[in-house]
Amino acid sequence: MIAEQLLTKAQSLLYSFVDKEKAALMRIKTQHLTYLATSDLFNLYDTAAEVERAQIAGLFIETGCALGGSAIAIAKAKSKQREFRVYDAFGLIPPPSEKDDADVHMRYEEIKTGKSKGLGNNPYYGYTENLKDVVTANLAKHGVPIEANNIKLIKGYFEDTLYLTEPIAFAHIDCDWYASVMSCLMQIEPRLSPNGVLVFDDYYAWSGCRSAVDEYFSDKAGYTFIKKGRKLHVKKTAS
Repeated sequence: MIAEQLLTKAQSLLYSFVDKEKAALMRIKTQHLTYLATSDLFNLYDTAAEVERAQIAGLFIETGCALGGSAIAIAKAKSKQREFRVYDAFGLIPPPSEKDDADVHMRYEEIKTGKSKGLGNNPYYGYTENLKDVVTANLAKHGVPIEANNIKLIKGYFEDTLYLTEPIAFAHIDCDWYASVMSCLMQIEPRLSPNGVLVFDDYYAWSGCRSAVDEYFSDKAGYTFIKKGRKLHVKKTAS
């Protein structure tokens, strides 16, 4: 852990001399605002930036933001004018279902009983009071205040809050369990613009996410599936 922290700080210093954008992303890591590995954080930013440069129509979406680290990266990649909606419980995540395997239920039990550890020896983010305010402050601290960057933070479980009618250009789906991922897919995928991209944070990490994605796309064509680092990127082909 100490060696990893020293490496991250060394990388941050290196990038500060080489690439201002990457240096800004490294500060997200050194301040313990994301669980993403450095390469995955860079991939997330680069993919969102590619969507922005291509001027693909639609919203940017994130479902599940923890302390806001990945939301900061996405916000930096987009234009100020493009709307970016961040959906989260801003508290403890919901329980898994029978569609999730033992790995998920064991992880949820750890969270529910207060035994989960957070980033940088801090408490687990889900135990944080006023988490929405904390995320708002983190975005502002890293140069993307919500008002000036057309960012909306929407609190609640996805089945209660995620109702979309607009086209979507990019979505980062980071919500772990089967039911949450499926709720996101049912709302987001039908509205994904041609050449739009979905990034699944937990496809290779948690059984529930993997089952939901595999089931949902089992009868759908017109998508390219790419493993980038430890994440699954899914691109809709142009119609």
